[in-house]
Amino acid sequence: MSATGIPRPPRERAIDLFKGLLVIGMIYCHSLQFFSDVQVYPGGQKWIDFINLITFSGFVFSFGYVSQLAYYSKPFRRSAPRMLLAGVKTLLAFYVSGTAFRLFIDQRPVGWSTIRPILLLDDMPGWSEFLASFTYVTIAGLVLFVPLKWLAERKWLSFAVAFILLGATFIPYGSIHAPQLAPLIGTRDMASFPVVQYFPYYLAGMLFARYRIRWDWRVLAAALLASGAFFWKWQMQGDLPERFPPSIWWIIGPAAVLYGYYLLAKWLEQGVRYLAPIEIMGRNVLWFLVMSNVMIFALKRSQQLYMVSPINAFWLALVFLCIVIFSVSMITKPPKVPVQDQQDHRSESIKQINIIEE
Repeated sequence: MSATGIPRPPRERAIDLFKGLLVIGMIYCHSLQFFSDVQVYPGGQKWIDFINLITFSGFVFSFGYVSQLAYYSKPFRRSAPRMLLAGVKTLLAFYVSGTAFRLFIDQRPVGWSTIRPILLLDDMPGWSEFLASFTYVTIAGLVLFVPLKWLAERKWLSFAVAFILLGATFIPYGSIHAPQLAPLIGTRDMASFPVVQYFPYYLAGMLFARYRIRWDWRVLAAALLASGAFFWKWQMQGDLPERFPPSIWWIIGPAAVLYGYYLLAKWLEQGVRYLAPIEIMGRNVLWFLVMSNVMIFALKRSQQLYMVSPINAFWLALVFLCIVIFSVSMITKPPKVPVQDQQDHRSESIKQINIIEE
């Protein structure tokens, strides 16, 4: 129940499952990148490429989906503080992950000279840049709250805007050198996940939530067309389309797979009680990404020669996931039992006692 006494809508568990599947893939990918070697185990590179293709776009889609339900369906005055808090949390997550990378992997000294550039976004440590981009996504959603809410009411115009935003992949990346601009519009100086180029997935997520889109042959056709163009480009040039900074081919590439993930999550929602661990991952994405990064960086620092096969890297990723799930169970309170349920349970207990006494 909300503060006004109006029942809150049930949580959409399907999108939590969707995010949970992405979390599993991302942590498995990081395990491969740090503890395997594609020269020794070449099969691992296929998993790395596949997961890299779908993960960030998938998270941006889910952010748009959740934002439509949690923020854009409510007045700005109610949503703005929560969106701002979400942005601050994501920024702190970047600080923690980025500092851990510099300390454990790069073995930088603990001090202001190491931490200050990260705090000012002058330094974008490896395997943490995506967290800075998540912050930018949240802030962009807040700054553009009114136009995005207006746009979501006009389905076809929103799809048109998403298509137009793909043109941002043709900006002159080589002329962008400020680290703070990398998470926004990209650069060739470092790995980055520019928000503007990936923002079509945010808009798509909003529309999927707003219009309750599930199976739709038109969406499938568009997704297959986009992914088909990606594979055509891949075959033509003999190598994957550019990822850093992203080309238009890289942006549209995961469309069909992500739509498949979305439909799979909708189907899996029916048996969610048996998939609770994946749902927990989806409900605590930031915690899983940050904690797994810290553990991976620390383990790599202490076991520099440790190497595993792609299969064993998957089991290693499961170990990381289990540890984080355990940490979540330690800090998460059990759900409160509604007052009416408590009263019913108490009445039933009294009845049982009376029966026993009789």
